[in-house]
Amino acid sequence: MADIEWKPLPTGLWTPPAVFAEVENLLLQTFTEDGVPTWEISKKRGERGEWNIIAKGTADSFEAAKAAALFEAEAASWDHKGA
Repeated sequence: MADIEWKPLPTGLWTPPAVFAEVENLLLQTFTEDGVPTWEISKKRGERGEWNIIAKGTADSFEAAKAAALFEAEAASWDHKGA
């Protein structure tokens, strides 16, 4: 999961910097909410492509928020595989 391609979230809906990455059945997002670097992980459910938020948090910097999203996604993926 280390080779993640972060893509920009749509400007206008999100205040830059704001990025996302899809990893397996997870959607990772990192953005700034009220000036606070925030990360969010959603899991795809159903065939209609609906997403449920499974984890969310904040960090001291935007890069730290991206790292936290990756860390938590790896943990969620590990749990999902039953190992």
